[in-house]
Amino acid sequence: MKECEDFTLLDALLLFVYSKSVNIRNDCQSVICQLSSFEKTQAILEVIDSCSVFSNLPDIDRFKRGVLRRERLQSTGIGHGVAIAHGKIKGLDEVYIALGISREGIEYGSADNMPVHLLFVIASSPNIQMEYLGALSAILRSVRTDRMRSHLIDLQKSKSDEACQRFFTMMAEQRFVWFCKNA
Repeated sequence: MKECEDFTLLDALLLFVYSKSVNIRNDCQSVICQLSSFEKTQAILEVIDSCSVFSNLPDIDRFKRGVLRRERLQSTGIGHGVAIAHGKIKGLDEVYIALGISREGIEYGSADNMPVHLLFVIASSPNIQMEYLGALSAILRSVRTDRMRSHLIDLQKSKSDEACQRFFTMMAEQRFVWFCKNA
């Protein structure tokens, strides 16, 4: 990682929040799944049901209803083949994130009307809003480049933990580079 002069205390705090709120595991299959669904609601439920990172939520059915209710208010498809569905549930002390990958694409009603290939699902508590915002910010900054989006889609081909760890390293470096953009 590069050093930079404009790396502020706030940047360091946000990077700390990011590193605390995104738990990098050796078992990437617990947070990444290959999607077979082509429809938005089914794809969201498939990510929640397939990624074991969500298996210990206090009330998974309530979480599912919350995510789908939020999605009905406005699509979380942000464009460039990315969507970030999210919901709040009381009783969590950290942010949970999973990723569903669809090479074919999901009809999602995104801002750019393009199919979604990368569907992130985030679970957090209303009590940990800063951690949630840090995780959301990290995802948004990481998927802003074609290179990162392509790398994520390629994770579908390689289920190896090594490939997954390379992605998480790239994501952390991408975030750091963003902080150091003027260096």
